[in-house]
Amino acid sequence: MNILDKICQLKKKEINLLKKKFKPSKKKIQTREFLKNLVLKDKNNFNLIAEVKKSSPSKGLICKNFDPIKIAIDYEKAGAKCLSVLTEKNYFGGNINYISQIKKSVNIPILRKDFIIDEWQIFESYYAGADCILLILAILNDKQLKNFYNLSNKLEMDVICEVHDEEELLRAIKLEVNCIGVNNRNLKTLNIDKNTFHLLSSKIPQKTIKICESGLTCNDDLKKFTKSGADAFLIGESLMRSNNIYEETQKIIKR
Repeated sequence: MNILDKICQLKKKEINLLKKKFKPSKKKIQTREFLKNLVLKDKNNFNLIAEVKKSSPSKGLICKNFDPIKIAIDYEKAGAKCLSVLTEKNYFGGNINYISQIKKSVNIPILRKDFIIDEWQIFESYYAGADCILLILAILNDKQLKNFYNLSNKLEMDVICEVHDEEELLRAIKLEVNCIGVNNRNLKTLNIDKNTFHLLSSKIPQKTIKICESGLTCNDDLKKFTKSGADAFLIGESLMRSNNIYEETQKIIKR
């Protein structure tokens, strides 16, 4: 069993327990426009989705003095357009409550980054205050993808459809999604291949927002991937490891 299967297996058990404890609220939640922030071109900075992440399956503990609210504030001050908040607890040290806590302290939109395999999680994301969710095509069939995508839009949450090979990309294009994230990391092996974005980007429709994910460590990476068509970048590990997140974020996103 690969690491992605292990994560999803644990996630399924977790969801079944949570369903018994919590019932979705009926309260209307005001969402912020996530993708709109990535369409606008900033003459000074590249469009960054800055990730709040404590640990990962490939690297273990990334940030020892983990303070999600302070990190989020530093990201916003440094010029990040959006935030990505890891909420998966077993492998990434995440917590769904981080979203609502962070949202009180920043004005930029928030992506709930997790392994969404059940419709229940979409309502959970919405009531937690997420403005956008991640749908990973490697763990969803076409029916799930379409239903989850439409439900998210109905709740006025944006969606990033994440792909890592041509087969997944063609599935996303068929659904006519408005944003595709190309992950340079293979989630089944955790290996990174920076050519993944270069290979897939040219096949993505012009009108679709293109996000480059994983393996981005320096300003030159952003310049290079912009030439390959990237509209925005999702960066976590290289920023979270920094001794000064504010300064490192400013440095990496400067045009």
